[in-house]
Amino acid sequence: MKKLGFGAGCITGLLAAAGLLLLVFFGNAGFNLVSGKGFKKDESSQLLSRDVQNKLSFLNEIIDAYYVNYKDDEAGMTDEERIEGIYKGLVDSLNDPYSEYYTEEEYKQLSEATNGSFQGIGATLSQNEATGENSIVGFTAGSPAEASGLEVGDIFYKVDGEPVGDMKLTDLVKKVRGKEGTQVTLTMLRGEDRHEVEFTVTRQSIDIMTVSSNMIDKDTGYMILGQFDAVTPGQFHEGLENLKKQGMKKFILDLRGNPGGNLDACVEIADELLPDGRIVYTLDKAGNEKDYDGNDGKALNMPLVVLVDGNSASASEILAGAIKDTKAGVLVGSTTFGKGIVQNVYGIGDGSAIKITAAKYYTPNGVNIQGTGIEPDVKVDFDSEKYLENRYDNQLEEAKKQIKKMK
Repeated sequence: MKKLGFGAGCITGLLAAAGLLLLVFFGNAGFNLVSGKGFKKDESSQLLSRDVQNKLSFLNEIIDAYYVNYKDDEAGMTDEERIEGIYKGLVDSLNDPYSEYYTEEEYKQLSEATNGSFQGIGATLSQNEATGENSIVGFTAGSPAEASGLEVGDIFYKVDGEPVGDMKLTDLVKKVRGKEGTQVTLTMLRGEDRHEVEFTVTRQSIDIMTVSSNMIDKDTGYMILGQFDAVTPGQFHEGLENLKKQGMKKFILDLRGNPGGNLDACVEIADELLPDGRIVYTLDKAGNEKDYDGNDGKALNMPLVVLVDGNSASASEILAGAIKDTKAGVLVGSTTFGKGIVQNVYGIGDGSAIKITAAKYYTPNGVNIQGTGIEPDVKVDFDSEKYLENRYDNQLEEAKKQIKKMK
């Protein structure tokens, strides 16, 4: 079940690969790939031995001399792309789906995704798999794209005069994005007759809305928390306060489909909901323990039900686990994803970065949920057929039943 449009195929400035993550960001690690400064070579390691360097050189010579690019529709790889491939291959050799090397451009996209904002026009784009055409499927509220006269269904034809009809979605997003204050001219195809319409849109910084809330009855507030970005704690606090002003006395928090995100953002939100005390702790390779505790002196102090499912992962599992262990609320839904590990992201001096699994995390009761997930207090599998038929959400209805029992 996908909420708030955080689905595959639509790009609003989010990096799709950022899903199912629990991230801790570090600044420039001081590494310089050109000079090698900052790297500590272990004499027992064979990775940087002369034999390895000689073999790489030999393989490169073989490729240069004999490789035939049989894909006539694609340009051959540049030397820079080959070098980046070596770095990616080294990290891929860990056989860890959560560890990854990022090029400079990829790291910029990851940073935007987890910061919760990007510079662009605020349109959600999607590519038709059959035709390859890219179109607008939605807007960020108040965005320059929404104000410009662009419409849902408009098909991208040209960007700044350059035809983009068969361009990959990710490449098109790069062209449409740009620095705040700059302009982009979009030529679109509209309507059944596919007539051309042109718009010049000024880019601006767009905040990604990760929280949506409303009152579902006179006493019960409902909030969907889509992911944990840098902007999420502020959006969460604002949404919670608005619900309280509307008379909320009971709270349903929906974490279904939430893939995780920023660890610090998760802890800040948990601190607002839970009494002071341990929220989560991590153990690294050396056995060092790091505690993340709530200490703001506040707690929700009202009945709380949390909806979870098999796509609730990582940071959302930390929040759900802390709520369950402290008995601050009741979990309703299906077993969560089961990602009990933390990734650290280290920036490198040339603008690239490496993301590696660096720790395991544990709930307040000392449980690591890697591979097992969190069992809800009230297990209810989502009935997709009923939802498709008449938008009946059986898990949400069960959450309503449970919260009515609570005082």
